Amino acid sequence: MGDNEKGPDDQSFDKRLQQAQARAKGQSFEDAEDRPTSPMGVAFKMGIELVVGSGVGAFIGFWFDRWIGTAPLFLIVLLILGFASGIRNVVREATRMQEAEENAEKADKD
Repeated sequence: MGDNEKGPDDQSFDKRLQQAQARAKGQSFEDAEDRPTSPMGVAFKMGIELVVGSGVGAFIGFWFDRWIGTAPLFLIVLLILGFASGIRNVVREATRMQEAEENAEKADKD
């Protein structure tokens, strides 16, 4: 058996570890990954993604401008790219949530 291969004891240990972690969080093992999030939590996540994307872009742009000696060139460009990245993440999350809702509706109809 190689180092990367797991034996039967390792697999049962992994499953028992996941069950223990789920119990420690106060969840059952079956619904630990499929647990729905609250709408307020999703809204906070989307807002934070926008702010962090813009902030990181501005921070990196500011330091590039100081390092290279350009005025606000990199700050503006990377701020816009950071904001676009944040919007992309929000759209991706909204699309994922919409697909999950549509799949749940299909499952309820069947």
